[in-house]
Amino acid sequence: MTARSPIHPGELLISLALIGLGSFVIYGTQDIAETQGYAQIGPRLFPYIIGVVLTLCGAVLGWHAVSGGWRSVPLDQEGHDAPDWRGFTVISAGIILHMVVIGWAGFIIASTLLFVMIAWGFGSRRPVRDAAIAVVLAAAVFFLFTLGLGLSLPKGPFGIA
Repeated sequence: MTARSPIHPGELLISLALIGLGSFVIYGTQDIAETQGYAQIGPRLFPYIIGVVLTLCGAVLGWHAVSGGWRSVPLDQEGHDAPDWRGFTVISAGIILHMVVIGWAGFIIASTLLFVMIAWGFGSRRPVRDAAIAVVLAAAVFFLFTLGLGLSLPKGPFGIA
């Protein structure tokens, strides 16, 4: 391990961004109308939890950044030399494609495409297996949300997906 300077600006910037994002989520959650369900838990609970966890993670990472750098970062292992731009591009394209097609292709088809592209971006070379897993997961989530929770997700051209 190499000698590290006391403050790492890049790590500190990411930490501050997490603190800012968590604070924004907490602040924005206050605009959600307060209603309580059967279990006396309102719609603000989970956004508050997410905001607090993001803020705490940012604070811990910030403390690490100003006290010698993030811990357990493999600086000398192979594969950490440069970013994987191909993977980043494929995953980003998958997210954008999902946003573009979900309205007319439906949740199951769009989520299957997203899963397959993310798996490809992470290095998977088995698209048929990835697609099979994706269809099962996307269908399970679709039916859980639409039938179990009564939420409306885009059905797609076939009326079920």
